[in-house]
Amino acid sequence: MNKKSMLILVAGGTGSGKTTVACEIKKILPKHITSQIVCLDQFYKSNDNMTTEEAYDKINFDYPNAFDWKLLNQKIDSLLDGKKTELPQYDYTVCKRKKETMIVESTDVIILEGILSLYDQDILSKADLKIYVDTPDDERFIRRLLRDRAERKRTDEDTISQWRKTLRPMQRQFISPQKSEANIIVPWSKVNNIAIKAIQGAIQHFLKK
Repeated sequence: MNKKSMLILVAGGTGSGKTTVACEIKKILPKHITSQIVCLDQFYKSNDNMTTEEAYDKINFDYPNAFDWKLLNQKIDSLLDGKKTELPQYDYTVCKRKKETMIVESTDVIILEGILSLYDQDILSKADLKIYVDTPDDERFIRRLLRDRAERKRTDEDTISQWRKTLRPMQRQFISPQKSEANIIVPWSKVNNIAIKAIQGAIQHFLKK
């Protein structure tokens, strides 16, 4: 692979603020630098043989094998190589991959954000900057509850059950340990401008290489 783009990884637990941090990174890049965000959630395996209710009941969406790592690595390699790339799309409301895909151009900076963005060793080996967003559990739970209610049409009881059954134990087993892979750990119970400036400095360092 003839790498032409910079890869930034942003990981953290559900509701930690990963997407917000990824968007802040895009804002602080120099105007002449192109960038895009790729969401790890796009690479959930499709559960075509299950109903939505069965998927919510049987699948642990925070376990590493819920993701298609082989496909993710192929697509990231393609983008880093400067190629136009077809990315999958995922429908959270039915727990299935959409038939429609998204064609994207490669950019100078690619930001991969998701709960396990610092998990896969092949992805880690390609990364130029690795960030972990660290937010208190109570704040993350509130954000997740409100998001599930507004965006995914889930009941509060469903979210609480999922938090106890999978979200909290997977945070401890797989997500929090990713801190050891991070170059920068960002506290994000509220907007952290100092951390963003630190990230900006790190990115400028890499772009000058």
